[in-house]
Amino acid sequence: MAVHFKDINGGNLDQCVDLKVREDQPFVAPNVYSIAQAGVEPGWVTKAIHSDETMVGFAMYTIDEKLSELYLCRFMIDKSHQGKGYGLAALELLKEIALAEPGVTRMRLSTSPDNLNGIRIYERFGFVDTGEIEDGEEVFVLELS
Repeated sequence: MAVHFKDINGGNLDQCVDLKVREDQPFVAPNVYSIAQAGVEPGWVTKAIHSDETMVGFAMYTIDEKLSELYLCRFMIDKSHQGKGYGLAALELLKEIALAEPGVTRMRLSTSPDNLNGIRIYERFGFVDTGEIEDGEEVFVLELS
């Protein structure tokens, strides 16, 4: 599954904001909120996830040098593109980004305990539930050694 990231800009902002998860997946903040947050909080990187020229999802992450990790704050695949392997392919791209960063030894994310589909995908990719709860969400880590 070939996917790539594109920067979010004036030409694709509306398309990114229009991406939505299914109604039974209220686990991710709206993309418009994430983009606004990244605009006022330094360090966040926002990317549109593409398959060829089709925008299929959104990711927001930061590299935390103190914790030696890539922290995936937001991650979503549009409801019309779920189940096609885009999520796993995008996680692989994020892993490549993390591995290219000097000193980064792991990836971390948190999600609602009710996000069963997301948890299944994260665990299939290799993330492990740490047993920690952060702001009501389960914390998952992928060691990059």
